[in-house]
Amino acid sequence: MHTNLLLERCRLQKRLSTCPEARGSDVELSAESDTVQQPDGEPEEEEEEEEEDVAGSEEPVKEQDLQAQLDAMMAVLSRSDEVEQLVLRNTDLTDDLLLSLAAALKSSPSEVTLLNLNLNLIGPYGAHILLDVLRVKPQVKGLHLFGNKLRDHGLLTLLNGIVELQEQTARAAAALQQAMLFPSEQLLQLPTGWSSFRAFALLELDVGGNGLSSEGVKVLASYVRSHSYLQYLGLAQTSGADLAAWKELFDSLKGNGSLTQIILDENNLGDPGVRLLADMLKENASLRQVDLDRNGISDVGGNDIMGALLCRTQFPLLHLSLQENGISAGLMSRIQEEVKYT
Repeated sequence: MHTNLLLERCRLQKRLSTCPEARGSDVELSAESDTVQQPDGEPEEEEEEEEEDVAGSEEPVKEQDLQAQLDAMMAVLSRSDEVEQLVLRNTDLTDDLLLSLAAALKSSPSEVTLLNLNLNLIGPYGAHILLDVLRVKPQVKGLHLFGNKLRDHGLLTLLNGIVELQEQTARAAAALQQAMLFPSEQLLQLPTGWSSFRAFALLELDVGGNGLSSEGVKVLASYVRSHSYLQYLGLAQTSGADLAAWKELFDSLKGNGSLTQIILDENNLGDPGVRLLADMLKENASLRQVDLDRNGISDVGGNDIMGALLCRTQFPLLHLSLQENGISAGLMSRIQEEVKYT
């Protein structure tokens, strides 16, 4: 059972707790994140609005509360070696606050494998901070950054750093393996800690909702084509990219053998973009789960998807979501028949 540090905003109340691993929705909406569920499943009723003078002082209280909770989390990190997932969703986490948290995380005895920082305020400078963490904690396999403010520049910084780290640790791992074949006196020359060295490989990345333009999607396409080990890619709410950028990304996935899940909700792909996706699906053999909700797809795009599915009989999709598109019920039924839900 994984230990999971959880810090989520519920209006002004925040909590720090440990709980078993539980993967949330792939695309997280801020409105849902701020809804507190009651035992009967109904959302908690909205509290009455405060007086003007109270509302005016709300922001400093929120900042103080967040800082207090971060201090508590950092204290746990400093003494616990059991934290595997660090979840800080929807907490107004800025680059400055991330810097403090990163210092605690780097010195923590815990081997954290997932950083879920969805729905925060992390900008381009935050990419440098995250890379510093990855250099010290190469066991991190997942970065969930949906709904932040990385923009194209921040994504470029992050991906370039990830590529450099993957290549450096791969070379070091190869050197260690070679050194193990030599007499023990040569092993003594290895840097301290190499006996437990591990190469870094990022397996999960969610950068949807980060204000990416066509340039950002093209940067991601270049990474996927040449350097990616990703099994999960979140790219929802990236409607600022044009068809040329999507073509580059989908072309980069044609020969990819690692990615099994991609989230593409709310990207305004339309029928032309979905045709590019369908062409990729005809050649890609690794993808098993695809989300395409709210993309303005009609029966034209639906037929392209159907054609792609008929070409994947040896490696069928196990999940395909097409909610809130314009595909007719009859065609949707035929599409779903080709998806082998588990």
